[in-house]
Amino acid sequence: MRKSVEPGQKPMRGAHVKLSDVAKKVGVSPITISRALRNPEIVSEDLRETILRVVEEMGYIPNLAARALAGRHNGIVGVLTPALHQYGFTGLMTGIEDRFRSTEFTVQYSSTLHHVEGEAGLLKSFLTQKPAGVIIAGAESYRNLLPLIEGAPCPIAHITDLSQEPQKLVVGLDHYAAGVEPTRFLLSRGYGRIGFVGRGGDVRSRRRLEGYQAAMREAGRFDEDLVIGGDAASRIGLGRELFSRLLQRVPDVDAVYAQSDELALGVLIECKERGIRVPEDFGICGFNNLEFSAFTQPTLTTVYIPRHDIGYRVADMLLRAIRDEPLDEDKVNIGFSIIPRGSTR
Repeated sequence: MRKSVEPGQKPMRGAHVKLSDVAKKVGVSPITISRALRNPEIVSEDLRETILRVVEEMGYIPNLAARALAGRHNGIVGVLTPALHQYGFTGLMTGIEDRFRSTEFTVQYSSTLHHVEGEAGLLKSFLTQKPAGVIIAGAESYRNLLPLIEGAPCPIAHITDLSQEPQKLVVGLDHYAAGVEPTRFLLSRGYGRIGFVGRGGDVRSRRRLEGYQAAMREAGRFDEDLVIGGDAASRIGLGRELFSRLLQRVPDVDAVYAQSDELALGVLIECKERGIRVPEDFGICGFNNLEFSAFTQPTLTTVYIPRHDIGYRVADMLLRAIRDEPLDEDKVNIGFSIIPRGSTR
């Protein structure tokens, strides 16, 4: 039996408040409260406002585990990513949040920090919670994920390089082409000894490197010494360090395609330090079109990826799948564009 509140005793709040307590205070059944919290549009505006006010006053916290037991899912969309800590993921996150904001779903994130061996474990962890759906925003390998995806009780959508396995609920990018085209762009501006800075350890970075190599071989200008980098995360200081090493190795290098705008900014700073004129004597192209790239001196030529659109589109795909609504496309190539600025001729 629930104890009554004695005079002078504080009313229950938070974790101690049950759905039945909220229902009693409002004067409706617990199932009405439950339905109203899941789908606010099914009750009148006056009742909705009363329920929300009482929930706020009492500090009621919905039990997601109980919700999952009672229904098909717990109302959460899981997002699995390797790059929650990186600037480039912010646009994706904003797009995902914008699509789900006006719905009944809550978004929950988990990051592998590029540890490939952790991808399957984190996906399993999401699936055991009975989510409404999952977005895999950049997996390194699908070898261990495919069995889980095929047996998943909920829809799973993907942000991928288009060479990867998923064929349904995919918003992707051809990172190989995103290596070829910027390299051809630099060649078209009269640069010939073009370096590639920041090899990276993930599948998307490797595909861009392969595209760069193909474009340089096509032009008869490929040299293995022009590729420099490691598996460290992109940062400005690393850009300076890698470019310094590249100059020691290939003194006549006259341009670089950097794997990120942070690395490109590091190259630009090192050029200024050494008195190398940009873009007259040296060209720089970055990747991601981060906000600062339009405000450096000179401004940075870069590759624009519509990250907000990617996030919004993949979230919309997943939402339609959760609601059993038809899809316009199963697999979308979102594309990219080169933004020429002051760091190239």
